[in-house]
Amino acid sequence: MAAEHGVEISALSGSGIAGRVTKKDLVEFLESGAKTPSATPAVATGGNGGGGRVVHEGPLPEPWSGDRVEPMSKMRALISEHMVMSKHTSAHVSSIFEVDFTRIARIRQKQRAAFEQQTGEKLTFMPFVIKAVTDALRAVPVLNAAVRGNEIIYRKPVNIGVAVALDWGLIVPVIKNADNLSLVGLTRSLNDLANRARVKKLDPREVQDGTFTITNPGVFGSLIGTPIINQPQVGILCLGTIEKRPKVITGADGEDTIAIRTCSYISLSFDHRIVDGADADRFMSLVKKGLETFPETVI
Repeated sequence: MAAEHGVEISALSGSGIAGRVTKKDLVEFLESGAKTPSATPAVATGGNGGGGRVVHEGPLPEPWSGDRVEPMSKMRALISEHMVMSKHTSAHVSSIFEVDFTRIARIRQKQRAAFEQQTGEKLTFMPFVIKAVTDALRAVPVLNAAVRGNEIIYRKPVNIGVAVALDWGLIVPVIKNADNLSLVGLTRSLNDLANRARVKKLDPREVQDGTFTITNPGVFGSLIGTPIINQPQVGILCLGTIEKRPKVITGADGEDTIAIRTCSYISLSFDHRIVDGADADRFMSLVKKGLETFPETVI
């Protein structure tokens, strides 16, 4: 179908698993009347387990004596292609905020035992972050959007993808209609999807149709990250490690003191084609406020 219409399929943004272009993507592109994108210089790699095309620009490196050369797995090749395609597609810009998680840390400490007893689920920081993000997306809908040629698609559902690191790569299961879920519902959905992702029991539909992504390299100790946008989305939030830090606090009497607070850096990579810096920072301010003023009752 792509050959019939003269479309360079590797230059399209795919909505399928790992960014694969589906028939639906191609039909929507053709109906939009957009100009066919030019092909990205590429070299198809052989022997990669039958998966993906790895994009190369510039001279290819040669192995030296003693080097080990092995083909990419199918998943790694698809991730490679998807990441390079995203950098070619979106105008990436990042904004970084510091968030005080002390309130949420105290809520978790106070209510974790009762929460786990009543729900059977572990209460981590991530459901709090997802809740704050979904509330902010409703207020700043341009970050819950997609670009189609010269059109902006404002997505009605808020489907949050959460990156899960695996021994063999990375996968992004999606919590559908996350804005309609309570903290308990988000916790159950998140834990279920992450657990099944690690044992390869996800349905393909459970990694599709995300509208915004959250990644959490902070669990490995990373302070700040500037991740690549997960196409065809226009924003991805990165959560850095949550740790205790000395902070200057102004008391009711106006005096400044140094206190120990639980803090983290959050960063947003956004597509500057449609998201202005003011909108991105307004979104981040709302996420920060939502986390720092989270309601006491979580069950």
